[in-house]
Amino acid sequence: MEAWRAALGGPPKSFELDNEVYELTGPWSCLLEHLPTAGWHTGVLYALLDVEDADALDDRLEDDEDPLMLWDVQRVAERVVEQATGRRWWVAQRLYGTLAVEWADLDGLLALRGVDLQGLLDRPAKVCNVVHAWLTAGADEQGRERFDAQLETPPPGVDLDVSPLWTPEEEGDAFMAALSTSGGRIGGSRVGSA
Repeated sequence: MEAWRAALGGPPKSFELDNEVYELTGPWSCLLEHLPTAGWHTGVLYALLDVEDADALDDRLEDDEDPLMLWDVQRVAERVVEQATGRRWWVAQRLYGTLAVEWADLDGLLALRGVDLQGLLDRPAKVCNVVHAWLTAGADEQGRERFDAQLETPPPGVDLDVSPLWTPEEEGDAFMAALSTSGGRIGGSRVGSA
């Protein structure tokens, strides 16, 4: 999973669950409020979904005859956050948690440089990039590697076999989205040209 793909392509606009497409129409700024909290999964999804889709999802969870479980919704929320940020959900959670605590300092620093932090909130990958760069500024290579190792360590109880990285199809979709927003150019060269 590469952060640049999410940064160029932007956050996902929908997700599929049991062959139904749910549109993500809410503001991505909801990650700042919900992601750093325990039990963030449904808060993030319900804030991103329109009211009708959120109600439908809630009805499915309450229906004893529907096989959909809260566990399934949590996996969807994790996947949506990973697609939006280009990072594992726990890495994004830690970066957003830092942002929530350190908002005033980082917002002030960026404002002095002419950057509106609030304006970045609908680009979750960029938010993570900014917070990560701020946290590692001035660190030598060894310090940065140590920091990244701690940041990327899964929380207790996370089974990486159950929470896989993007599927090949999702990687391809993200790549194509990145190409469409970059005019078919990566690294200054047009893809597919000699």
